[in-house]
Amino acid sequence: MKCKQLKQIFFSLLFSLTMTVSLYAGNNGAVTPETALNAYLNNDDTSFKWEVHDQTQAEGLTAYRLILTSQTWRNIPWQHELIVLVPKELNYHDALLFITGGSVKEGYPNLHKWDDKLIQSMGQVATTNQAIVAIIWQVPNQPLYDDLTEDALISFTLHNYQNDQDFTWPLLFPMTKSAIKAMDAIQEFSRQQLSFGVEQFVVSGASKRGWTTWLTGASDQRVKAIGPMVIDVLNMPVNVDYHKVAWGDYSIQIEDYVRLGIAQQVNTPGGSDLVNMIDPYAYRKNLSIPKMLFIGTNDEYWPVDAVKNYIDSIPGQNMICYTPNAGHGLGDKKTALTTLSAFFGMAARNQPYPTNDYSISTTAQGASLKVQANADLLEEVILWTTSSSDRDFRDEQWSSSSLGQKAKSEIQLDIPFPETGYKAFYVDLKYKAPYGGSYTQSTRMFVTDNKALLLQRGQ
Repeated sequence: MKCKQLKQIFFSLLFSLTMTVSLYAGNNGAVTPETALNAYLNNDDTSFKWEVHDQTQAEGLTAYRLILTSQTWRNIPWQHELIVLVPKELNYHDALLFITGGSVKEGYPNLHKWDDKLIQSMGQVATTNQAIVAIIWQVPNQPLYDDLTEDALISFTLHNYQNDQDFTWPLLFPMTKSAIKAMDAIQEFSRQQLSFGVEQFVVSGASKRGWTTWLTGASDQRVKAIGPMVIDVLNMPVNVDYHKVAWGDYSIQIEDYVRLGIAQQVNTPGGSDLVNMIDPYAYRKNLSIPKMLFIGTNDEYWPVDAVKNYIDSIPGQNMICYTPNAGHGLGDKKTALTTLSAFFGMAARNQPYPTNDYSISTTAQGASLKVQANADLLEEVILWTTSSSDRDFRDEQWSSSSLGQKAKSEIQLDIPFPETGYKAFYVDLKYKAPYGGSYTQSTRMFVTDNKALLLQRGQ
C-alpha cells in the first residue's frame, strides 16, 4: 500500500511538472503578433506596488496622491503619480480613470501641484457624478533612450521591434499595462483605505493615451466604457494611407513614424505584424463596450473624416463628440469634458445612452441626413459646416446653425453640394445630462465635393 501511494504521489508530481512546463512553453514559446499584447500583460512581472504619498482636502472631496509602480519594462521600473479623487458624496461603485502624460526624473515621477487644471477639472467630474475619478500620469514613463519622449519614443520602440522581432518592444504594451495596474491600485486603495468597493471603470485619455484607452478597453473586462480622445487612426492600413488621399502627403505631426518607415509599411505584408499588435481595430471583436470618441474638427494629425474608415465596423454603441474649431488639444476642453462627465455619469448609473442612429443619402442637389434622437432628452439640434477649395480642412473656420428643434425623435436635414470645392459637415445633438445641465453628442463627419458624398473607406 505504501509503495502504491508513493507511485501515485510521484506520478501526480510528474503530471503537475509536465503541465507547468507545457503551460510555460505555451505562454512564452508560441507568442504571435495577435497574442503579443496579452502575453505582455500577463507576464510574470511582480513589480506592482503602490503607496499613499500625501492627500489634501478640497471643496466637496478628498484628493489622494499615490505613487504607483506598474511594472518593469525592459529592465526599467515604471513609476507613476496616481491621483484618486474621492467625493464626500460617494454613491456609485464605478470609477473614471483618465490616462495622461508627464515625465520622470531619474525614474521618479515629477509630481503635480494640487491646483493643476486637470486635477481641478476631474475633481468637478467626481463631485458632479458622486463617484471616484482617478488620473494616472507618466504614461509612458519618459524621457527614455537618450531623452526620447511621446511619438519619438513610441516610433523608436516600434522600429526596434521591426529590427529584432522582440514582442516586448512596442511602447503601447507597457502603456496599456500602466492603465491596468492603475485600476488594480484604485481597487486595492479604495477597499483598504476607504472601505469602499470600486467595481468597473470608464477609461479615457488623449492622443497616445487615447490609443492606450482603446487597447485597455480591449484587454480588461473591468472596463465598461471608453472615451478615447483625438486618436482618429484606427484601421491603420487604410487610415495612415488616407493622409495621402486627402492631403497628398503625411501629416507633419506623424513625422517620427514616417522618418523610420513605419507609416509607409502599415499597408504592406511586412508591416502587418506590427498592425496586428498595436492597431485597436485589430482587437475590435473585444470592443463591444460603449464608446464616446472625442475629436477636434481641426485636428492637425488626422483628415477630418478619418472616422469613416473604421467606426461602422466596430461592434457596440459608438458615439462621437466633436469640438468645433479645435485642434489636437480640443481647445478649452469644455465641450469634451462636459460630454465625458455625462458619459461617465450614465455609465455609473447604468442608464442607457441616447439613440445614436443616423443615415445619409445623396439627392440631385446634395445630401439628405436623417438623425434619430431621444425626444425626452433633446434640447437642441445644431448643424456645423465648413468649406474648402481642397480636402484639407485643418485651417478652416466652422460655422453653426441651430435648427430650432427639440423634443423630437427624428430630424431630417438637406445639405446642398458646394458650387466648387468641398464641404464638411456634422450634426450636434444637445442632450440633458444625467446630473442637470447639458452636453453634446455628434453624428460622424461627412465630406462632399460638388457632385457627391465621399462615403467609401479610403475615398
